[in-house]
Amino acid sequence: MGEEFPCFCWHKDMVYSGMKRRACIFIDGANFYFVQKDILHQKIDLVKLLNYFRVEFDIYNTFFYLAYREGDEKQENFIKLLAFSGITVVKKPIKQLKDGTYKGDLDVNLTIDALLTKDNYQTAILCTGDGDFERLVWTLRNFGKEIICVSTREATAVELVNACDRYIDLRDLLPLIKLEEKD
Repeated sequence: MGEEFPCFCWHKDMVYSGMKRRACIFIDGANFYFVQKDILHQKIDLVKLLNYFRVEFDIYNTFFYLAYREGDEKQENFIKLLAFSGITVVKKPIKQLKDGTYKGDLDVNLTIDALLTKDNYQTAILCTGDGDFERLVWTLRNFGKEIICVSTREATAVELVNACDRYIDLRDLLPLIKLEEKD
């Protein structure tokens, strides 16, 4: 936990006295899972990711939005790991639709939390590439918030990147945040 991470990003509003801007991290669990599994082919250590951002920011809170299968022991263990790591888990059971597909959409929950907690942070770090969040980004920017998008180019809507103040590609962070699998 005491690892030092180089900061690849700097913002003109950072105060030279060492004061850090206050940030809140919002992780779209489904999008984040897809990026790890299908694009990076590498698991990300969320504690390392949080520690990376702690170099530049005072983290107010980290929210992780998860659609889960009830009774799935592996997911229950993951939820416990997140919670005991200081991450606020917002979860919703996956529902099967009439056509046989599954849905566990938490975009509205993330949007509401980002707006309700906006007075507690200066910077919102959105770990998603979902273009549905473009309107949220513009709304938060109207409140004077800096928005950072964290994802990969293949999984990020250009509209979202355009709306955000900064974009960080997870590939650039991967050497610092990849999960070291235990043998």
